[in-house]
Amino acid sequence: MDSRAAYGCLLVHHIPAAAASEQYRRIRNNIRIASGKKERLSLVITSPSPGEGKSTSAANLAVSFAQRGDQVLLVDGNVRNPVLNQVFGIKQWPGLSDGLATGIDFNEIVYPTSIEGLAVIPGGSPMPGTADLLDSLAMEELLERAKAKYTVILIDSPAVLDTPDAIALAGRCDGAVLVLRSGKTQQKKAIEAKRLLDFGKVNLLGTVLNRS
Repeated sequence: MDSRAAYGCLLVHHIPAAAASEQYRRIRNNIRIASGKKERLSLVITSPSPGEGKSTSAANLAVSFAQRGDQVLLVDGNVRNPVLNQVFGIKQWPGLSDGLATGIDFNEIVYPTSIEGLAVIPGGSPMPGTADLLDSLAMEELLERAKAKYTVILIDSPAVLDTPDAIALAGRCDGAVLVLRSGKTQQKKAIEAKRLLDFGKVNLLGTVLNRS
């Protein structure tokens, strides 16, 4: 991802007066209301299929929460295909997979960003067995450690119909947000993703509709 693409991904930060930035702030506020205005909030951001804008949505929502004054941790849970390190200009590893697989200290995988109040855990080193890592006691312990320090934790997860990762992660969080893309997301895939989230007893707080 080149610098221009990364710039476009962080619209809320670079162009806060844009209409799309205002939409992200509205989504942020709606999430707060839907979650019962919990003091501390952990959410998975996912989509039915890849390429529907979930990583862009996760990044902008994270910035939006930080602008509100929250201490935010954005986690790249898409360890098979991580992108948030490129968006924020940080290292890819050590990251989430390294922390879960090798027990690297939590503080060693958390990277500050240039945005006040926002830190990122990148995806980490490529390795097998990622589904087991994300649905492990180590992941639960990592989230508990994060909840003690951050008021908002957002996890950019793989697409629901691609892997079981999103449901595994959402089961350890307060809920999930499903990102759809206008003109791309097929209705039947959106319905199937919702069915799988319901089957996994995931608290679906809402959806985000991206423009095509």
